Amino acid sequence: MKRTLQVLLLLITLGFVGSAMAVDFAVHGDMNNRALIYTNHNDWLDPDQQGKISDGTVKDEYAELKYRFWFEAASNDQNLKGVYAIEIGGIRFGRSGSGKGQGGSFSGDGVNLETRWAYTDFQIPAVERSARFRVGLMPVKVNSYLWQETAAGVNFSSDVWDIDYQLAWIRGYEDLARDRDTDDIRDLDFFHGRLNPELMDDLDTGFFVLYGTGDATDPQDLSNDFPGVPPGVGRVTPRDYQIKVIGDTIESDFWTIGLDGGYKFGDFFLKWDLMYQSGDLENIFFDDSEFSGSTRVDDFDLSAYLAHLDFGMNLRQAKLTYSFWYASGDDDPDDSDFDAFIAIDLDRDDSIALFEGLYSDDVTYFTERPYVLDKGFVMNKLALDYQFTDKFKAGCALLYMLTAEDIEYTDFNGRSQADDTIGFEIDGYFTYMLYKNLELSVNAGYLFADDALDAFEEGDLRDGSSDENIFGSSMRLRYKF
Repeated sequence: MKRTLQVLLLLITLGFVGSAMAVDFAVHGDMNNRALIYTNHNDWLDPDQQGKISDGTVKDEYAELKYRFWFEAASNDQNLKGVYAIEIGGIRFGRSGSGKGQGGSFSGDGVNLETRWAYTDFQIPAVERSARFRVGLMPVKVNSYLWQETAAGVNFSSDVWDIDYQLAWIRGYEDLARDRDTDDIRDLDFFHGRLNPELMDDLDTGFFVLYGTGDATDPQDLSNDFPGVPPGVGRVTPRDYQIKVIGDTIESDFWTIGLDGGYKFGDFFLKWDLMYQSGDLENIFFDDSEFSGSTRVDDFDLSAYLAHLDFGMNLRQAKLTYSFWYASGDDDPDDSDFDAFIAIDLDRDDSIALFEGLYSDDVTYFTERPYVLDKGFVMNKLALDYQFTDKFKAGCALLYMLTAEDIEYTDFNGRSQADDTIGFEIDGYFTYMLYKNLELSVNAGYLFADDALDAFEEGDLRDGSSDENIFGSSMRLRYKF
């Protein structure tokens, strides 16, 4: 912490002398204090789809903080800018030890500091139109249903003929080769291109391509612990079906091609996303023993898609939105095809009981991905938001959710089961601005679980029908400047 304070003092000092150097220095912050008020199934709210549902109530509540500060040093003409961001959190009150999320107990701090962003952004000299490079650890947004998180790389953006375009190289995983046998091990690279043509007023549209390639064969992979699995084969399960989780353990060569945008007409609006994925995910031990009982070592062909549409209208202080998306799922664990849409790295908060909708979202969510397991997803959501006053806003939503393909599993009595209905969910929230930049919010969600969630129930609850509903509520006090 002493070193951190020294760095901050140096940055602030540079900011004061910056005026003599024709540099503008700015400090921003997001000080987010959150609390899980109550949940009846904290066993379900286990990140990365690891949650299970046990018999009866597994309640919990806690408070935490998650603070982010970022510093910008820019030339007066904005041709050159440097950005550095740190994040502290989420530190749970009373949690001892060191490491991220710890250090909130007696005597205070553990080791919680994270570099969130660190990049240089500059205009190419002697070019009249916008032509900028961004280099370093930066926010990456390909699509909010595919990849929207922090990663390191190089990004170039410019425009020509009323078309904004972007080219980027991003490295997801990196491992240095020390001999001929470890060349390219665990390196995972992405190449991204986007075109945003200006076709007409009130229409935003974009075309993008993302290509990922990696050779992550590792003789020390944990899949060697499984009988009959040869060394160097990466293990993949339905619960960890995401590139961020499995990308450094498998060989990959795959494409995502997409179209996204939005259109406003009067009080109505549309938003859409459409993506198709194709390629190869190879050298895999696919372990579906928890659900269908299937296991196989194979190379898999990826062919998947996602379609999303929002349709809404603004009525004075109210906004009504219907949201739908369909993420394809895999219907046969015994073939050599992956038909399920696979995300790279992102955070979805569309549902309180399923996604990261609780404000205390570091550890209290089932999934951050727009799908469940490798079975895809079907979302139907009707949301109403109402701005009562300048300071007070509230809203509610009704969700009906399914998987695109049945979750197949064996129940407690040894019978084969299959179902795709997750259930209905009711969500609500309110937000009150105590000051211009200080927000107090409370939300809650209740999922009337249907039979697809029986696959996650433990013991004799796993009987072919859902036995436990999911409830969660949270609050936050957030200061942003």
